[in-house]
Amino acid sequence: MKFKCKEISINDEELGCTITLSDRKVQNNYDKNMTVEEILNSLRQYILLQRTYPEDEFEEDFYYFETSEFEKSGELDDFEIILSKNSFILTIESDIYEIQINPSKQKWDELKDILKKITVKKGKLIIK
Repeated sequence: MKFKCKEISINDEELGCTITLSDRKVQNNYDKNMTVEEILNSLRQYILLQRTYPEDEFEEDFYYFETSEFEKSGELDDFEIILSKNSFILTIESDIYEIQINPSKQKWDELKDILKKITVKKGKLIIK
């Protein structure tokens, strides 16, 4: 999957952290008169990475991956991210997700910080 990212969403909360890279801003304004084809064409391409922290000491962190290619979504394990100022490349098994990015300085710093948290124990992060 390849696309140009237009929105980077980062959440870092008490019970976990999430990052979403999308090719368009989230909009939920579908017209009830739209055809199925029109709705499908309006869906965005995205990837979501999530790490959920355990609620007690006997649980482990849970890592999750979701994409607009729904059949490839699931638990995240053994992955690599190569991050540069203009690209985000995620490799999971034999699948490669190449996303063009152009973050502001603040978003770049947030992106690096959150990816360090998401890749702990399960992934590899390379920052160029």
